Amino acid sequence: MDLIRKNVIDEMIESVGKETWNQNMLFVHELVDLVKNHKIKKHPIVTQLANNEFSLQEIQTMHMEYREIVHIFTDALLMAQFQSKRVENVMKPGSKAYARFLLTLNTLDEFGFHYKIGEPCDFQGTPQKSHLILFENLMTDLSITDQDRERFTPSAMTLKLKECFLTAYDDYPLLLTLLAIAEEIVMIFSPVMRLNTGALGIPVEQGYYQVHGVSDDEENNACDDYHQNDLWLILAQGAGGFDKKSLMENTKEFIDLWDEFWTQGFSNNKVESMRSTASKVQNTQQAGASLY
Repeated sequence: MDLIRKNVIDEMIESVGKETWNQNMLFVHELVDLVKNHKIKKHPIVTQLANNEFSLQEIQTMHMEYREIVHIFTDALLMAQFQSKRVENVMKPGSKAYARFLLTLNTLDEFGFHYKIGEPCDFQGTPQKSHLILFENLMTDLSITDQDRERFTPSAMTLKLKECFLTAYDDYPLLLTLLAIAEEIVMIFSPVMRLNTGALGIPVEQGYYQVHGVSDDEENNACDDYHQNDLWLILAQGAGGFDKKSLMENTKEFIDLWDEFWTQGFSNNKVESMRSTASKVQNTQQAGASLY
């Protein structure tokens, strides 16, 4: 797979021209530095999750809020596949194929295909291994019912973050950037979310938390850093002919929104079944108190 990626990237560079590619990469590195050096990497919740400080109710809510982004991630990838046609406005016909090849590696992973890193590329798969279904299975393991999922109302902060993603669907360079940032968020927060979730007795050795986390962790099959790097390289191919200042500002705004997402409280916005359980406990306690 490393050789396959290298060949595609070499062809992509040739499609742009070495000089233009190097200029574009200078700008991409500015964006990467902005993301890598953002305060979100030291967000207090990272330590709190690593120390298993969140209750089942809070972990349920956290995952339900996060679910709003999980459900549109592959939509965004597919939109990026479509919008890659825009590179042919300034490049020779067929140039979109390189971006679509690398994006396909990401979508194959998301949709349940897999291969073993370091071995000959032999894809196998099943929809049951798709990240979306694995995430929904995780919701079930967290005792979140289908009715809970249907009736849950995301927070205003979560909806603001989601809308930022949705409005980028028609903006190819911005969409690529937001997808790359989302991959960074996964690499920061999934490992510690897995720790706190597992500490509550929820199985995390298989399923969603085996395919998301730090890619050099031998206990999981995550490829998030490969996909993030691919997205930045795809952006470098199509980095000409747009407002770089605007893209830089939008990048900062998006990662700031992620920072706010993780800062929101996860104690109050309970799933319905958890609210019902809490209400029953309270009523039982009140009834017991009235006997005295």
